[in-house]
Amino acid sequence: MASARARELWASFVVEPKSLELDLRAQREVGEHHEDRTSEPEHVVFEPAPEVDGLWAIPTLLEQREPPRSGLYLHGGGYITGSPAARRKTAGHIAHATSARVLVPSYRLAPEHRFPAAVQDALHAYELLLSRDARSERTFIAGDSSGGGLAVATLLAAQQANVPLPAACVVISPWADLLCSGESMTRRAKADVIVARENLLHMAEQYLGAQDAHEPLASPVFAKLDGLCPLLALVGGDEIVRDDAARLVCGFSAGGADATLFVGGGMQHIWPTWVGALPEADEAMAMVGAWVRAHTGALRTV
Repeated sequence: MASARARELWASFVVEPKSLELDLRAQREVGEHHEDRTSEPEHVVFEPAPEVDGLWAIPTLLEQREPPRSGLYLHGGGYITGSPAARRKTAGHIAHATSARVLVPSYRLAPEHRFPAAVQDALHAYELLLSRDARSERTFIAGDSSGGGLAVATLLAAQQANVPLPAACVVISPWADLLCSGESMTRRAKADVIVARENLLHMAEQYLGAQDAHEPLASPVFAKLDGLCPLLALVGGDEIVRDDAARLVCGFSAGGADATLFVGGGMQHIWPTWVGALPEADEAMAMVGAWVRAHTGALRTV
């Protein structure tokens, strides 16, 4: 059962305006305040990353080991909103939990920049990370919501470009099917108080334009997910994107990768990002940290 704090937070979303009720400028302004209720990460410093118009989150207690553990975090926002600043705290909590320096890049947003602009920018940021003394076996990619789908698309783009894959990938409430065809889209529609299928389809239209939503780099659930790195997917039990997470896990597993699905009972969209506001988010962040550290500890000897 969800905690009292979680139930209180979910109730507040019921009365808030839905994204389709706001123009794009207002949606983007609202998105910048996602972390207002979350806690400031401890033992983390932030530095600018001008090459990707983003930021670095760096633990002050970083492991004294070479090469350092590194991560790429891709923010959510339906490909039309969001920024590194809007996920600064989340990136800091991940950096602290994983003992990794985490790069949070900007990527071009729709409708000004349509698919595959976001994928191209994310791949560029990952290649930049690798160029900064990062070894792929000590590196992970993570993202929330559309950023979770983009994280998997970045793996696929890296694979296609023969760029070394990271050792691990973490997706939080991933939106990875721009057709919104999963059964949970309708089965959990009344339970999900944050995201609506109609909103997602509107965002997908702005991102894709006339391009096909079946395109694997847009909707990774339709991709052949062979030969990828281990995956941890976290999703709320009351989310309409629950099947997106489950389908990714099945696809990674079928392709030979270790893949784990964690469903948070009574949880809503991207609940692990509310560290300090929800006990369930604190627990989820600790899980992410332990899982990433376990999968990014070894160096190849060849």
